[in-house]
Amino acid sequence: MKSLYVGSFNPVTKAHIDISKYLLSYTDYIYLIPVNSNKTNLVSIDKRIEMLNLVKKNKMEVLNIYDYSKDGLFNYYVLVNIKTIKNIDSIIIGADLLLRLKTFIEYQEILRNYKIIVISRNDIDVLKVIDTYYQEYKSSFLIINKSFLGSSTLARNTLDTSYLDLKVLDYIKKNNLYN
Repeated sequence: MKSLYVGSFNPVTKAHIDISKYLLSYTDYIYLIPVNSNKTNLVSIDKRIEMLNLVKKNKMEVLNIYDYSKDGLFNYYVLVNIKTIKNIDSIIIGADLLLRLKTFIEYQEILRNYKIIVISRNDIDVLKVIDTYYQEYKSSFLIINKSFLGSSTLARNTLDTSYLDLKVLDYIKKNNLYN
């Protein structure tokens, strides 16, 4: 099984990499793809790709969303293009993206055709969200109820090695990001 890990990675944190390493017990290969979002302090995708490349592990590859999307936004059509080229069969998302999944064009097709691996967060009741919005697709979900330390918001706000790999922190400082 090959998986696509979708997120803003703004910046990539130790938690993102820990999640990826952990999920390699569920999937054979992970493609990490930073996407545009409505978040503040969003650095360019190129810089986020560079940060991901600094810390990716074996059986991980970083993709550039602009190879699949003109606006850098993730949607069903982008997913179909990536699936055709990379042969993915599952998508890794955070619980925060699960809350917005129903707003995606063709989200039902995504749920019919892909396994959705959801990384839980303490502040989001993933089972309740699935029961409320995606009941008929419940079998499409794999929920990871494991704690991973930190978030991109904490990492941006603290620029602390508790949340950031030293290589990423050095890159952030060298490029004067998140000031």
